[in-house]
Amino acid sequence: MPTLHPTASGKRILLTGASGVIGQAMLARLTPSSVICLVRRTPVNNPDVETIFGDVSLPYFGLSRERIRDIGGRIDCIVHAAAVTDFSKSDELVLRTNVSAVEHILELASTARVPLYHLSTAFVRAPARPEGAPKEPTYAISKREGERMVKGSGVPYSIIRPSIIIGESATGVIARFQGVHGVAGSILKGVLPMMPASPESYLDFVPQDVVAEAVIAIANEGRVGEDYWITAGPSALTVRRVIELIVEFSRSVGRPVSFPKFIAPDFVERLLRPVFMPAMPPSLQKGLERVIQISSYLSIDEPFPTSLPALQERLGLPRLPDLEAAFVRGLAYWAEKTGFARRASSYAD
Repeated sequence: MPTLHPTASGKRILLTGASGVIGQAMLARLTPSSVICLVRRTPVNNPDVETIFGDVSLPYFGLSRERIRDIGGRIDCIVHAAAVTDFSKSDELVLRTNVSAVEHILELASTARVPLYHLSTAFVRAPARPEGAPKEPTYAISKREGERMVKGSGVPYSIIRPSIIIGESATGVIARFQGVHGVAGSILKGVLPMMPASPESYLDFVPQDVVAEAVIAIANEGRVGEDYWITAGPSALTVRRVIELIVEFSRSVGRPVSFPKFIAPDFVERLLRPVFMPAMPPSLQKGLERVIQISSYLSIDEPFPTSLPALQERLGLPRLPDLEAAFVRGLAYWAEKTGFARRASSYAD
């Protein structure tokens, strides 16, 4: 059970995206009186937390100006975590939610005269893209534009850039499965025989508790004008090691799978999509498309910067947990919740 953190000096946070992965992990660690949640449809589970229904993509969140003034008068900072992270969503929805919403959040921060802690992504660092590689996801483009707006707004801010987020380091629990879970699941189901990545590249992920603890500590400290990289950095696992863990897990549950074949990313557009994919079974096509869409997130040539060592020293945050163990716990949680563990047990019998 996470330890609850009261905010410093009774500070009250307005949290957007409270039903998402980061939002849920933060709520599990914040005292109810220290947070107001702005949600679109899904209410938070804790009845003691004040919940306001509104749409960040709309001016004034679809609320009256009087309501906005009331909210602004009762908060000390904003943590903006609401975003569309699903690569299958339309570009229009991604841009409306991840870019237009930033303008509305900035308006509230300016009116309320409070700092903004803006959740971006480590993948705003544009990777080198060889000719023929899949285009950069709109998600990364939208987050880069959101940062530009925040930095030019005149509002006091700090930007927080997590990498891929997996579940709780101790349990694997997560509010919503992410793209990396889908890719791992495709490998475990035996419908992903190839991986468009270099085996020695890095797959940077951090457990959600690491991100939540960092965001709360940064907001509590109140320092602004900083960029924080909440990443594994040089501790990130290689893609080869991550896939080894997936294959080892498949054996542990009695449903062994073969190690996927690595292919060069430019092979995808040059031959895989036009020549080979049309002849593949639909299940295989679906798994490959999922990997292709997020391939630039599944492998990076150089480790990300990381702010965690400095935050650990300055704010007393815990050290990065064992990433291999955390990843395997996440696989086990995925297997349990999707029914794969039961099917695997039945297969083994």
